[in-house]
Amino acid sequence: MKKNINLEIGERVRSVRTSRGFSREELAEIIDISTLFLGYIECGQRGMSIDTLQKMCKSLNVSADYILFGKEVAEDYAEKIVDAVQELDTSYYPLALESINNLKRLIALIESKSKN
Repeated sequence: MKKNINLEIGERVRSVRTSRGFSREELAEIIDISTLFLGYIECGQRGMSIDTLQKMCKSLNVSADYILFGKEVAEDYAEKIVDAVQELDTSYYPLALESINNLKRLIALIESKSKN
């Protein structure tokens, strides 16, 4: 019998896996489980161990909070932003900083207009 929580977790696992461009076979191999078992997880027919959850989160670069509860924590976003910038060639750092500052100004403008 499927548990509702397993269905929700499975949907999030499948969604993140596909958004990261992994096939079921690729992810299963990386986290050292069978493709069939990963399919059971994604369909909500089985739960996973903490060890498997940890490997999955690391491989997909997603928080356990998101997989388990559907919520990202602010620290995860900050880390992802830093990681994304660090993946750039250093010659693009000034452009990245300028883009972030422009985004901050745009957000401030939107917030001020929504208050009026």
